[in-house]
Amino acid sequence: MKVKEWFKQLLVGIGIGVASAIPGVSGGTIAVILKVYEKIVWAVSNIFKSFKRAVVILIPILIGIVIGVIPMIILMDKALQGFVFGVICIFAGFITGSIPKITDEIKGVSPKAIHIIVLILGILVAVGLGVGSIFAKTDLSAQFASPKIWFYFVLIPVGVVASFALVVPGISGSMLLILLGFYKPLVNSTVTVAKECFSGDWSHFGTQMGLLACFAVGVIVGFFAISKLMNYLLSKYHDVTFFGILGFIIGSDVALFLNYEVWEYYIKWSNGVAMPLQKEVEIPLGIALLIICAVAAYLFVRYQRKIEAKQKEEPVQD
Repeated sequence: MKVKEWFKQLLVGIGIGVASAIPGVSGGTIAVILKVYEKIVWAVSNIFKSFKRAVVILIPILIGIVIGVIPMIILMDKALQGFVFGVICIFAGFITGSIPKITDEIKGVSPKAIHIIVLILGILVAVGLGVGSIFAKTDLSAQFASPKIWFYFVLIPVGVVASFALVVPGISGSMLLILLGFYKPLVNSTVTVAKECFSGDWSHFGTQMGLLACFAVGVIVGFFAISKLMNYLLSKYHDVTFFGILGFIIGSDVALFLNYEVWEYYIKWSNGVAMPLQKEVEIPLGIALLIICAVAAYLFVRYQRKIEAKQKEEPVQD
């Protein structure tokens, strides 16, 4: 792989990592938008059959995910205190403007009943996860503060669930974590580990790092297992799978504004809680950001289409 291509894949990984940390956004969605989704799924599914090729594809992406997800988690911890609506609008804009790129995958396909059913189910599942998280108010702060041995093992299957964000476009792993009550505690653990790395106070580092490590094991296991499933679906049922992906992404666009973290923010607004930006400023600012980001994303889609069309017209070099 050329150096330019390696850094391009690194940036893709950063985008996936950033998206995975945002409630309602799926890292898989970013992979589809950037035209690397099927390549990633293939690489993970065939890592033992074509080890060298698969590793070359995955290494820069995985490094990028780590680079993107950790600072974004810390940033989200700050945003959740004062600019949630604005951040959500930015990502909703990018997703909305990129939907035409996703529909390119099923361009020319005459929708059948199964396609419409899968599309609707995808929308309902994504929206349902967001709405469901509003009612699932599980407090796990005590378990994270003083974890028992069994709780470390609980985090492995939780990590498997979170890996859906990396593999299934439109399914937000952070939303699933909110639904299970693990999102805020994991964010707090990440922030604690990051702070103690720089402060020199290691009093909670071992405990919190152990919890995060178990969670990471689950994410890795789930990433490989679910990728093999998606590789099978894409190879055998490509069009149906992409209708489902489109449904998940449309639904996640709605769920961005209907999930626990954002709902808590709406409650603060309604209760008149003092915020860094009052709703009279943040709402119009957020809407403006949504429109700007949607237009920017769509212009990028058009640019990608032109590049791809030009590449198809160019004669093949011997």
